Amino acid sequence: MYNKKSAVVILLIFLGVHVFGQQVRYIDSLVVRSAALNEDTTKVKLLNKIATALNFEGYPRDSALLFANEALGLSDKLNFTEGQASAYLNKGRYYKNKGDNEKALDNFLKALNIAEKANNKVRMGDLYDVMGNFYRKRMKNYAKALEYTKKGLEIRRSIGNNSYVAISLSNIGNIYFDMDSNKMALQYFTEGLQVLKTLESSDTSKISKQIKAARKSTEADLENNIGSVYASLKEYDKAIEYYNECLIAYQYLQSDEGVATSYINMGNMYNIKGDVEEGTKYLEQSLDISRKINAKDLIASAYGFLAEGYSKQGNYQKAFEYQLALSNIKDSIFSEESAKQVNDMQVKYDTEKKEKENQILALTVNKQRIITYSVLAGLLLVIGLAFFIYRGYRDKHAANLALEEKNKIIEEKNKDITDSINYAKRIQSAILTTGEYLKEMLGEYFVMYKPRDVVSGDFYWCYAYGDKVIFTVADCTGHGVPGALMSMIGNSLLNEVVVENKVADAAKILTALRASLLKTLQLKGQQTITYDGMDIVLCVWDKTTKELQFAGANNPHYLVRAKGSPALQEDKKIKLHEGNVYEIMPDKQPIGYMEERMDNPFSSYTIKLAHGDNIYLTSDGYADQFGGTADKKFTKKKFREMLATLGNEQLHDQKARLEQAFSQWQGNNSQTDDICIVGVKFNFV
Repeated sequence: MYNKKSAVVILLIFLGVHVFGQQVRYIDSLVVRSAALNEDTTKVKLLNKIATALNFEGYPRDSALLFANEALGLSDKLNFTEGQASAYLNKGRYYKNKGDNEKALDNFLKALNIAEKANNKVRMGDLYDVMGNFYRKRMKNYAKALEYTKKGLEIRRSIGNNSYVAISLSNIGNIYFDMDSNKMALQYFTEGLQVLKTLESSDTSKISKQIKAARKSTEADLENNIGSVYASLKEYDKAIEYYNECLIAYQYLQSDEGVATSYINMGNMYNIKGDVEEGTKYLEQSLDISRKINAKDLIASAYGFLAEGYSKQGNYQKAFEYQLALSNIKDSIFSEESAKQVNDMQVKYDTEKKEKENQILALTVNKQRIITYSVLAGLLLVIGLAFFIYRGYRDKHAANLALEEKNKIIEEKNKDITDSINYAKRIQSAILTTGEYLKEMLGEYFVMYKPRDVVSGDFYWCYAYGDKVIFTVADCTGHGVPGALMSMIGNSLLNEVVVENKVADAAKILTALRASLLKTLQLKGQQTITYDGMDIVLCVWDKTTKELQFAGANNPHYLVRAKGSPALQEDKKIKLHEGNVYEIMPDKQPIGYMEERMDNPFSSYTIKLAHGDNIYLTSDGYADQFGGTADKKFTKKKFREMLATLGNEQLHDQKARLEQAFSQWQGNNSQTDDICIVGVKFNFV
C-alpha cells in the first residue's frame, strides 16, 4: 500500500544551502574579516552572517551562539535594530537546534517584535515564515503555523516580493500536506509554482545567477511537493509528470541529491503502478548517484524501494539482498522496522532456497554482508524448527499418539534441521577470510579451525588497507547455533569498525567494537542486560615499520622468538615463559557488558618484530579440551610448552603437530569447545 509520508523521500530545502555549502574555510574567512573591522554596523552584519552559517547542521552550534551574542551586544550599543533582529533570530535558531523550544520561541518573538516596531516588512515576512515553520515542525501546532505563515504571505504580497510569495505558498502547502489535507496542499503548491512561472516569463531584466538558482530551487521543491500530493491521491501518472519536472530543475541546478531524490520518487511511482522494470531502472540510477556522494539516507531509501520492487517481481533473492543492505545501513541493525522487514523477506526467500543456493553463494556484489545476514535469518529459522520439534515431543507424551508415526515426524524434522544447519555451515564458512587473502596479506600462516558442532562460535578475520594488516581471532558466547549467530554479528561489526570507519589502532578497534556490540544487542526500550559478547585477540601489523600492535579482551597473544633475537622486556603486559614463549596479557574485560568496567578503554602493546618471530592467536577451546589419562583439561601451560617446541618448524608442520596432539589428548571424549588458532611467521630479508 502506498505510504504518503514515504513518498516524499527527502524534501530538499535549498534556500540558504549556498551558505552551508561554502564549508569551514568560508566561515573561517568571515571570522578573520570580522576581527579586522571597526565596531560598526558592517561588523554586526558580518557577525550575524557567521552565526547564520554556523547554525546549519554540521557546524559547532555553540560557536553560533557566541557570534549571535556578540552581534546583539554591538547592535545594542549602536542602537542598530536590524542587527538586533538578526541576532535574536540566530539565537532562536541556535536554541531550536539544541531542542530548547521555549528559548527558541522567546528569541524568535523578540526578533519579530523589533521588526514590527521598525515596520521592516521584508524582515517581518521572513520572521513570520520562521515562526510558521517552527510551529509546524517542532510544535506540531498547525493552526499557529498557518496563522504566521499566512501573515508572511500577506506581507510579501503587499511589497511585491514574488519570489518569496512562492516560498510562502509552498510553506502553507506543506502545512496542509502534514494535516492530510491534500486538496488544499495542492492548491497552494500549484499557485506557488504558477507565481514562479509567471515571474520567469515576465522578468526581462537580467538577474544574478544566485537569484535564478534560488528561484529554481523553490520551483524544484514545489514540483516535488505537487508530485507527492498526486501520489497521495493515487494519481500516479500525474505524480510522475511532476517528479520528472522536478528532475529537470535539479539537473539544471547540478544537484546530485535532488536528481537522486527525483529518481527515487519516480522509481517508487512506477513500482506502485506495476511497471517494476521501469521503476527498478530509476531506482538503480538513484543508487549509483547516492553512492557516489555517500548520501546514506538516499541509499537507504533506494535499497528499500528496490527490495519492494524485486519482491513484487518474485525475485526474492534480490529483494532479500537489498533488504539486508537497508538493514545494514540503518543506525540500529536490529531496529524493530528492519527486523520485521528482514523476517518477511526471509519467509519469502526460504520458499526458493533450495533452487537458489548456488546463486546466493556465487553473488559477487556485497557478498560478505549478504551472507552474514542470510545466516542470521537462517539460523533463527533453525531455532524455530527446534522449538517445534520440542513441542512435538511434548504433545506426543500428552496425547500418547502412536510411537511409530511420531518417530517418522521426528526423523523428518531432524533431517530439516540437519539440512538447514549444514547449509548455514556453508554460509558461515563463506564469510571467513579466504586462504588466498590471508596468504597475500600475512605471508606464511596457518589456521586450525575446528567447530565443536556443525557451526561455530569462533571465527577468524583479516583486513588490510595501506601498509597495515589487521587480523584477529574471536571466541563468541555459546556454541552451535547461538555461537554462530554471535559470530555473524561480530564479523559484521568488525567490518563496520575497521573497513567502513577506518579504525586501525588495536585498542580503539576493541573499544569501538564493544560499543557497537552493546548498541546492537540492547534493543530500543529494552531494560534487561545481556551478557552475550566475545573474547578476542587482535593484531595490527605495520609492514612499513615492522611493528606489531597487540590488544586483547580476556584472551592473550603468544609470541615465540627465535634464539639470538633481541629479548623483550618483561612487565605487567608481557610475561616470558620457558622456551622463549612470550605471553602478551589481555585486558580482563570482554567485548560485551561487564559491570564496573564499561568505562574502561582497552589498552594495546607494541613490539618491534624480529626475523623468525612466530605469533599465535587462539581461542580457549584447545586449552580447555578434556582428555588424557586423568580426563582433565589440556591447560594453557601445556599449550605454551607445545608452542615452545614448534618455533623452528614450517607453519604447515606446526599445524599438523597441533592437530595430532589434540587428537591424542581428546581420545574418545567429545570436543569440549570450538577451536580456532591462527599462527603467523614473520620472515624479513
